[in-house]
Amino acid sequence: MMTLTQLQVLVAAAKAGSFTRAAEEIGFTQSAVSQMIQALEKELGVCLFLRSRSGITPTSIGERMLQHARDILTITACMTEEANLARGLASGTLRIASIPSVASRFLPGLLGSFRKRFPAVEIMLLEGDSDEIDKWMSSSVVDIAFTAIPGRELQTMPLLLDEMMVILPDTHPLKDRATLRFDEIADRCFIMPKDGCIKKMLQENAITPAITFEVREVYTILTMVQEYIGVTIMPELYMPAVLPKVVAIPLDPPIRREVVLAVRDWQTISPLTAEFAVHSQKYVQAMEPFLPDRKAVGEV
Repeated sequence: MMTLTQLQVLVAAAKAGSFTRAAEEIGFTQSAVSQMIQALEKELGVCLFLRSRSGITPTSIGERMLQHARDILTITACMTEEANLARGLASGTLRIASIPSVASRFLPGLLGSFRKRFPAVEIMLLEGDSDEIDKWMSSSVVDIAFTAIPGRELQTMPLLLDEMMVILPDTHPLKDRATLRFDEIADRCFIMPKDGCIKKMLQENAITPAITFEVREVYTILTMVQEYIGVTIMPELYMPAVLPKVVAIPLDPPIRREVVLAVRDWQTISPLTAEFAVHSQKYVQAMEPFLPDRKAVGEV
């Protein structure tokens, strides 16, 4: 009869790509891990992994069994969390994914306030683009995500609106404008943030800049703008609290993206994940008076 331990070992082995590395990570011997996988394969009557000198790779049926194993482990974790909440306790692991702008600017305060409420909860945070987040969600690597372009299979809750801003040096002739049209900066060298979400938003709004540089680090982009190397357009959430010598001016017409909370299914999330979702919306609503250019959306 298969056990939860076998399923945990199965998931750990697939993630590590090696029985030896999996054993080191979960505190078993390599022999024990190998034997549990072999016993599981014998019980199911299928081969779960292809073995080679370079490591292990899930077979096609192994991939399907892995998804079932992750689902079962998620359900058992939900049962434990719900029982803990009923006993007045709050523990467990919350696995969160986020697009970079939210992770750098918005999440630190949110996670800090959530941890004050639930100090025993272990929080794991992964940062990635929208495509990576969709993959993590579909394979149950994370429980909940902050994203701007969620996959169709995900269920979402609106969180806040984030406005696209033109970034110029603070001594630029256009620095005092209330808004800027793209055609007013179209002839400038353009520094494109390395973010598929931003590119897609600009394309959807018929903005096609002549990209001179493509840069991942936000502070590097802002410093390049400061030095008159080029201009850029980025979401307001991207920008750090303290800016270098640049100004941020809203686009005309405005372009806004909606940042949402995404899960696989709101009906099956754990009590801990549900608490975090509600806490996130309340946190945004409480911060709204201090963020005049950004609006919270949706109601709990």
